[in-house]
Amino acid sequence: MKRNFMRTVSAAALSTTGLIGIGTATAGATPATPAAPHAAAADSVSPAEVGLNAAKFYFFKDDNRHGGYAYVTGSDRDLRNNRWLSGPHKGRTIDGGTSSVNNTTSHFVVLSDHPGSCVGPHYYSNAHSSDNDLSNNGFDNKASCVSFR
Repeated sequence: MKRNFMRTVSAAALSTTGLIGIGTATAGATPATPAAPHAAAADSVSPAEVGLNAAKFYFFKDDNRHGGYAYVTGSDRDLRNNRWLSGPHKGRTIDGGTSSVNNTTSHFVVLSDHPGSCVGPHYYSNAHSSDNDLSNNGFDNKASCVSFR
């Protein structure tokens, strides 16, 4: 009786560990940080923007996730109407101005440099990954379209 009870408790503990989410990073990708986006001291980030960032794809104006940020929660074929939410470029369009990204979604995300058609050169972001410098991928300041897959 005690042995069956211990097996049940052990099985429940293992199931709980699995539910907590001991995940694995995709090969070659940097795991995304669960913290709020980087913001300079002068930037104001509301609690609603910080909240649960587990389902957002973040764009950053500068390398190393600095200089202002914006995000999307799904595909957007035309980034010309999206604006920086913080930093010195706050309020300006993010189209063609992204230098680093943070993908906190469970989606594979594709960036393209042609708004609307989403054709041309592409940049690929694995789920739960980040890239502190898009220059090394030849995609610095080119993002105009984002597709979640």
